[in-house]
Amino acid sequence: MVARNAAAYNVTTSDHSARINGREIPYQAQVTELPLPNQDGDIAVVGVSYAYVASDVADRASRPVLFIFNGGPGASSSPLHLQAFGPRRKVGEGADLHLEDNAYSLLDVADLVFIDPPGTGASMPVEGADPSGLFGVTGDADAVTSMIYSWLDSNDRMDSPIAIMGESYGTARTLAILDRIQKRELKMPAGIALLSLAIGDDKGPLASNVTVLPTLAATAWYHQAIDRGGKSVQQHFDEALHFAQTEYLQALVRGVDLPASEKRAVAEKMSALIGLPPEDLMASNLHLSKHDFMLSLLSEEGLRIGQLDGRAKRAIADSNLQPPFDDPSMTLGTGTGDLIARYFKDELGYSLPSEYRSLNLGINFKWDWGGSYETARFTPYLMAAYHQDPDLKLFTSGGYYDITTPAYAGVFALDQAGVPRAKRATHFYASGHSVFEDEGELKKLSADLRGFLHGLSGE
Repeated sequence: MVARNAAAYNVTTSDHSARINGREIPYQAQVTELPLPNQDGDIAVVGVSYAYVASDVADRASRPVLFIFNGGPGASSSPLHLQAFGPRRKVGEGADLHLEDNAYSLLDVADLVFIDPPGTGASMPVEGADPSGLFGVTGDADAVTSMIYSWLDSNDRMDSPIAIMGESYGTARTLAILDRIQKRELKMPAGIALLSLAIGDDKGPLASNVTVLPTLAATAWYHQAIDRGGKSVQQHFDEALHFAQTEYLQALVRGVDLPASEKRAVAEKMSALIGLPPEDLMASNLHLSKHDFMLSLLSEEGLRIGQLDGRAKRAIADSNLQPPFDDPSMTLGTGTGDLIARYFKDELGYSLPSEYRSLNLGINFKWDWGGSYETARFTPYLMAAYHQDPDLKLFTSGGYYDITTPAYAGVFALDQAGVPRAKRATHFYASGHSVFEDEGELKKLSADLRGFLHGLSGE
């Protein structure tokens, strides 16, 4: 990370117009720099956010403000900002890489604020300060909470419906923010959107096996490693989910008491669903390994598949990097730095103080989980929020081919926490970890989120 040599509150504004969801929308862009303290009260990081506020709205009190960030930990907001929901969207590859108006932006139904958490994007430490306390569950959530409510206060939007959206670790951050909001006695959001959930409560041998099996089945379906039998990916996923929740779970619970004949029968059914040989599944005592699946599914072709997106594949011989860098679907931050810098400078009038960090694995590797990643749990924060506000609206989504955060794992975590199905809208898409990387699925996700945001404004 490159430290900043100055820390002052600053807002850079500019006026624009973009064609979104079939109509032209005028808007003001705001880049806000907010000094953020560490645990000792010393300014340690300048937090940077990018807001887009529609200019033709008369009643701002009923218009939602949606705060958006990615995950990691260590990821900037640039993927959701410039590939999904901002008014400008990255298209093309290589020399043809450019930005154009984003038909799938949510600016037609809500004002948008994209946040780079501390240590990511443009939110860099101040020279001579100690930012380490912000690189953990609590410090990070506190800092992002401050960025959210400072923006609302500065823009006189405390009366507007508040919504918060996070992807991947950003879903855990969202729930940690709910905890900070309650402890700091701030106004509760009207709704939260959790994309590709990573919120705990899906770990352990039983839970991890049961929740990943439907995703492995969908991935095998995509690669035609099983007999599809005329079924769609959704139908195959649902069949695998039913099997996972019933016969497979029962077999796992019985463990060594499961007769060999029944174990063989379960292994053969698993093989028909996920494409691995029954003998291999018998040898592993019916337990599943994401890593083994990714290396084995297409091994006869000399290929391995991706984890963030199981549809991606690469020759095993070319996978000479250590995890997670060997994932053929890992593309975050590749080849976009110059485009981001030009966009900020040429269109928003904001000059980056240092190189934009789309992904900062340095803070990921030293993240303070308040214990360990394996034991971190975030759903209690959500249940406490529901206790305070039973009307809190919840939107969740997952990709069928996401092996990193399996689609059913998030549903399972919410089920185990006791979140009633009636309080949440659950959506699955034919995508990997980042739904927005498939334009067709982005279109569906955008439409579903519009419905969610309309509900917050009472429309």
